[in-house]
Amino acid sequence: MSRYLQAIRFNGNGRGGRIDDTDIGIGINGGDIKRRPPIFTLVLSFGAPLLLLLTNCANPADGGAAGGRFTFAVADVGQGLAQFGVVGKRTVVWDVGNNYVAWRGAYINLGSPRVESIIISHTESDHCGALQSFGASLDWSGEIVVSAYEDTAKLRESAAAWANRIKFKSCVRGDTLRTLGAAVEIVCLWPPRGLNMETPLPDNMKNHCSLVFSIRHGSARALITSDIDAAAMTEIAAHSRYDLRAQILSVPHHGSAGSVNPLFFSYVSPEAAVISCSSDNAYGHPSPQMIDELQRRSDRVMYTYIDGTVTFSGNRYYWSY
Repeated sequence: MSRYLQAIRFNGNGRGGRIDDTDIGIGINGGDIKRRPPIFTLVLSFGAPLLLLLTNCANPADGGAAGGRFTFAVADVGQGLAQFGVVGKRTVVWDVGNNYVAWRGAYINLGSPRVESIIISHTESDHCGALQSFGASLDWSGEIVVSAYEDTAKLRESAAAWANRIKFKSCVRGDTLRTLGAAVEIVCLWPPRGLNMETPLPDNMKNHCSLVFSIRHGSARALITSDIDAAAMTEIAAHSRYDLRAQILSVPHHGSAGSVNPLFFSYVSPEAAVISCSSDNAYGHPSPQMIDELQRRSDRVMYTYIDGTVTFSGNRYYWSY
């Protein structure tokens, strides 16, 4: 049976509430309904019929790419990160990991959609290494989105078969990409413009300045955090606050202890948190500190090395997985 993640509705002052501002709703924790006092008992009495309705009835937004189904997947690429957003037969890719075979397997399982854009959060091999294996026959526009501080020459060199066809686009906080159409907003939350940074970035600043995106499909939201550290998370939380709210969190830096930030996670308040890493990796990911924090903040923590590629399907109102 599919499980459902509830949608978030935002009121006029920017604060978010689950379903409504009194925090009435259905949360899923391993398939069980999670009670939310004080008056959730009213909704709970309708819980089972509601889930049956969502399972068996036509989805209210299944009318195709224009506002219909949106798929978000965190791929199992070992000790790395790769994510897909798919509408119809088109996809945007966030990072590609360092294992091309694993990346391509996830891509094929999603239907081999046309790659409209590849967003590279930063030039670490576990996020962009697989580019070197991309063949010329891949159905890809050639567009790569990077931060304004990134080393584009290095990326062009790494994608040998595409070197002469790559088109770069830069992105900073406040930019919104509509690559998948008007129904899906891809909002950049980090890094900001005007950082006093050496470019291209030195290795010790790449994680700090890696790209962060809020993906918004109606009331359904996912947050991509790449490898940001706790210092960047503090700055993002101070600026974005409740705009960080998302039902799905792609956990920063593979669950590293250096990316634990309670304030940031309290703003996100995820229903599901997904950690992408390999088992028994050399870095000790995910850290006990990260697991403890996520278990306090979210209903479900998922791991690609246990769960494989984690795929969510949204219809503007809720996610199922």
